[in-house]
Amino acid sequence: MEVVEVVADEEQDEQEEEVQAEERDEKLQEQVLAEPGQGRTTTRSLLEALEALQLELEPVNKQASRAYSRLKLRICQRRKPHLQHRSTIIQGILGFWVKAFMNHPQMSAMMSDQDEDMLSYMTNLKVEELRHPTDCCKIMLFFQNNPYFQNEVIVKEYLINIAGYRASHSSPIQWYQGFEREAYSRRHHNSSLNFFNWFSDHNFAGSSKIAEIICKDLWLNPLQYYLKGKKRELRGGEESPDFETNMTEHHP
Repeated sequence: MEVVEVVADEEQDEQEEEVQAEERDEKLQEQVLAEPGQGRTTTRSLLEALEALQLELEPVNKQASRAYSRLKLRICQRRKPHLQHRSTIIQGILGFWVKAFMNHPQMSAMMSDQDEDMLSYMTNLKVEELRHPTDCCKIMLFFQNNPYFQNEVIVKEYLINIAGYRASHSSPIQWYQGFEREAYSRRHHNSSLNFFNWFSDHNFAGSSKIAEIICKDLWLNPLQYYLKGKKRELRGGEESPDFETNMTEHHP
């Protein structure tokens, strides 16, 4: 209800401002028509009006930015318990995240068989959007014991601005001694954009593309990718080709 009330109040304010703007436009048009042939005077008057309008817009823009931030914060708070419950359910499904990653058309094109095996040890994924002191996105990948590295969680943070995502922080990966040389070799002998280079080298060129895919697509609805291309068995052992479609429709 709070979100609805905020939106309703903002719509009422917008309507009042539109009426005031229309009245100002009518007066300005009357002034222009009343001064034919006085080009310099009219131009000066219009520039003065434009300057005054820009000054009026500054607090309006700041107010709109604050209102947007408050609204987004409320929405995030309302989503939080649902996301926590979703996380609990997913952790009970063996291999959920590796299947979601591998079924994603863009991610799968950037992953090797070894990447798939490495992700098979992934137990959870969390994405947090932070607003203070700057807009940033935090990606957290959780792992169980595996033969590749010691980390239980790997955190990657990106600053978000008008130009997109920019890498700011990443947990150093503690490779096991038996895999450290191979990890080094993979990073330095394959300079293409792929999952392993993003995973192991936070500042790798183009890595922000993978971060955006995770934050803006995979994280929002991982179920659609987990189910993609799979046939499920209904109770009783019968296969239903429409199961995937039905599940996706009931779980947006």
